[in-house]
Amino acid sequence: MISVDKEKCIGCGACVSVCEDVFEMKDGKAVVKKGKEKTKLPCVKEAVETCPVEAIKV
Repeated sequence: MISVDKEKCIGCGACVSVCEDVFEMKDGKAVVKKGKEKTKLPCVKEAVETCPVEAIKV
């Protein structure tokens, strides 16, 4: 299950830039697109590694 901690997220958009199939921006914060919570795309791992504040959990 993929989740974004809204308290930690700074809204930089790095996850969206590397994995737009799974992440999107809403109200200045990253969120996991509906129905994509269990996606196993390689870009999810890259998004986790790219997040500067470690707000993405898998």
